Amino acid sequence: MFELKRIKSKVVTSSAVLLSAIAFNTHAATATYDPATGLVDMPVIEVLGDGASTFYHAQLELVGGQLQLVSAQPIAAVTGQRNVYDGDTQSVHIQEVEVGADKFYVKLKYVPGSNPMSFSIDQLANNAFGGCPTFAQQGPTANSCILSGTITSDATLTKNIEWLLQGPVFVGGDNAQSATLTINPGTKVVGMPGQGDQSSYLWIRRGSKIMAEGTPDNPIVMTGSTEQSAGDWGGFLISGNAPVNGCNDGVPLCEIPYEAVVSELFGGNNPADNSGVMKYVQIRFAGTAVRPDEELNGFTLNGVGSGTVINYVQVHEGLDDGIEIFGGTAQMKHLVITNAQDDSLDWASGWKGKAQFVLIKQNPNVGDRGIEADNNEKNHDSLPKTQPILSNLTIIGRSGESATQGILLRRGTGGNILNAVIVGSPVCLMIDSPATFIGAGAPGALSGTLTMQNSYVNCAVNYQEGEGATFTVENWFTSQSGNHAADPVLSGYLPTAGSPLTLGGIAVNDPFFTLVDYIGAFKDQNDDWTQEWTFPFN
Repeated sequence: MFELKRIKSKVVTSSAVLLSAIAFNTHAATATYDPATGLVDMPVIEVLGDGASTFYHAQLELVGGQLQLVSAQPIAAVTGQRNVYDGDTQSVHIQEVEVGADKFYVKLKYVPGSNPMSFSIDQLANNAFGGCPTFAQQGPTANSCILSGTITSDATLTKNIEWLLQGPVFVGGDNAQSATLTINPGTKVVGMPGQGDQSSYLWIRRGSKIMAEGTPDNPIVMTGSTEQSAGDWGGFLISGNAPVNGCNDGVPLCEIPYEAVVSELFGGNNPADNSGVMKYVQIRFAGTAVRPDEELNGFTLNGVGSGTVINYVQVHEGLDDGIEIFGGTAQMKHLVITNAQDDSLDWASGWKGKAQFVLIKQNPNVGDRGIEADNNEKNHDSLPKTQPILSNLTIIGRSGESATQGILLRRGTGGNILNAVIVGSPVCLMIDSPATFIGAGAPGALSGTLTMQNSYVNCAVNYQEGEGATFTVENWFTSQSGNHAADPVLSGYLPTAGSPLTLGGIAVNDPFFTLVDYIGAFKDQNDDWTQEWTFPFN
C-alpha cells in the first residue's frame, strides 16, 4: 500500500516522466511532465463517445494542484494500450505512470464547472503487488487475494492482484452499512468452485454501489477458476431500490425475495436509484446452482434503478440465463450475450427500463430462447406492469433439438421493440398467455403496451401463437410499420453491403437512445463495437 498524499506530491513535483512509454502499433507515445513549463504532454488519448471514439494529442498544464487542458488536437485512431477519457464518469484512465522507481495506474477526475477544463488526481494504485489490503486475505497463489463474507466499507480492486471470491461475497448490508466497490480497468475477479451455500458469487446489495470502470483496451473480467465451462462459479448480482411488482395490491413499498437466494430482498420506491457503473466488463462461465434447480444467472439485476450506468457488458457461456432482469428501471447499452445455456435475455417483475444495441448469439448446440419476457409468473396483471423499450437488437438463434423461439412474449408482459432482427430460431416470434394478448389490444387497434416496429424476422417459422390468442402474431407484426419477414442479408451478425437493415431503422423518441437509421445492433460491417473488449465468441 502507499500514502496517497505522498504519491500525489511526487507526481506534482517530480520532473520524472509522468507516463511511461507505451507501444501504439508501430510508434511509441509518451506523456511527459516538463517542470519548466508545467506542461503534461499526452500524445494519444481516446475519448469514448456514444458511437465512435475520437483520438487526440492533448496537453495539460499544472496549475496549483490541478491539471488544466490547454490543447487537444485530433489524431488518427489508435489501437493497443492507450489513455482513455470516459465521459460517463468524467475520468481519465492512465494505465502506467512512472514516479521514480515505481509505476502506477492513475485516474484523473474532471473538476465540474472548470473553465478551462481541469482534472484532479482521483486515484493512484501501484502496479506492483504489495500485499493484500485489510478487507482481503492472502491467496494461495502469487499476487492473489481472497474476498469473502460482507464488505461494509469502501474498497478498491486493483489490476496488480488476482481477486478470488471464496463463497458468497456481499457489498454492504441491505440498505445499511453501505459501501462502494471500485474495480479498476484490467482487473480480474475469479469465482472459486463451490455448490449451494459454498457457491462463489459477487452481490451488490441495496444502498451500495459497484464502480466497475473498464476501458476498451483493459476490460474488467469476472470469471471462474477453470475458465472452461458454464457453471464454473455463481455470477454477479445487483439489488436496487427501484419499483418491482409481485406484491399484494395496496402495498406501499413492494420488496420481494430473490428466487434463488430467498433471504435477499430487492425493490423500493426510487426509480432513479443508482447502483453505480458497469462499463467494459466481461462476465464469463457463471451459473453455479445455489439450491437444487436454482442456478444463478451470469448477470442479475434485481430492482436496479435508472441511475445505474450499464454499457459495454458481455455475458458469456452461462449455465442459466445470460442477463435476467427482475423489475426496476435499469437502462443499458452495448450488451453482448453469447452462448447462454438457457435464455439469453430474460425479464419479469415489472421492468420498465431501456436497452439499445444488444447482440444475442446462441451456441449452435445448447440454449433456450433469445428473449424470454414476462410480467409476473404468478399474477400476469401485477403492477407496475413490465414495459421496457428496446431498440437495435440482433438475435442470432439456433436450430436443432430443444431450440425454441427468438423472442417469447408471455405472462402479461408489455414492451416496445424497435429496430430488431431475429434469425435462425425454429420460431422467431411467439406471443403467449391471455393477459399478453389482451394487454396488446389488436392489430389496427393496438394499445401501445406491446409493439414492434421496423424489424426483420427470418426463421423456419416466423410466427406462433400460444394460449389465449385473440389475434395472430403474423397480423400483429405485419400491421405495424417497417416490419418485414425477409432475409436481412447478414454475414455472421453483421449486415453485408446492400443489406436492407442499413437504412431501415427508425429513431426512438427518447433521450436515452442514440439516434440511428438502421435495424439491428450494428450499422454495417465497419461498425463492430464488440471488437477488442469482449471474450472471443465466434
